Amino acid sequence: MLKRGLLILAFIAFIYVGFQMSGGMRAGQDALAGKNYDQAIALWEEIAENGSPIPFFNPQTKAQQKIGHVHAFRDDEKDDIDEAIKWWKRAAKSGNEVAQFSLAQSYWEGHGVEQNIEHAYTWAMVSADKKSKSQRRYLVNATTYKKSLTADQATSATKAVQVCLDSGFEDCPYK
Repeated sequence: MLKRGLLILAFIAFIYVGFQMSGGMRAGQDALAGKNYDQAIALWEEIAENGSPIPFFNPQTKAQQKIGHVHAFRDDEKDDIDEAIKWWKRAAKSGNEVAQFSLAQSYWEGHGVEQNIEHAYTWAMVSADKKSKSQRRYLVNATTYKKSLTADQATSATKAVQVCLDSGFEDCPYK
């Protein structure tokens, strides 16, 4: 009984310490909610560059993805799609499916990158590979993108998806 109580107490302490150490992510979210975009970027940039000392939880790729989104979608006339693409590529390379799908949309629209439907399909399929709450939406978009591909492009893109997944996101279309 005492062992069980100590184990529960250790688990609670672990959760509490993790919560306290994740303050940079929360503070960045608060700054974003207040439309303090530069402050949010500054708070997340340290995490995006250095990771986090929290065991079993490293918000580094989430911070990279969020910085990309701030650069792409801020509403103060200071948006910078080139900077967004740079951050999304970093997060995508680490497996962040939101960043991967953001790249898919960018390639589809030609926003910040040269329009490339084959890359759009590849990134949409890569982002849809993981079970997530957005997986269905990613697959729907991938299906739409695929309809615009020739048979050769579809074959090439399907191979690119597999190479990307098999390489742990190292050999993906980062051009």
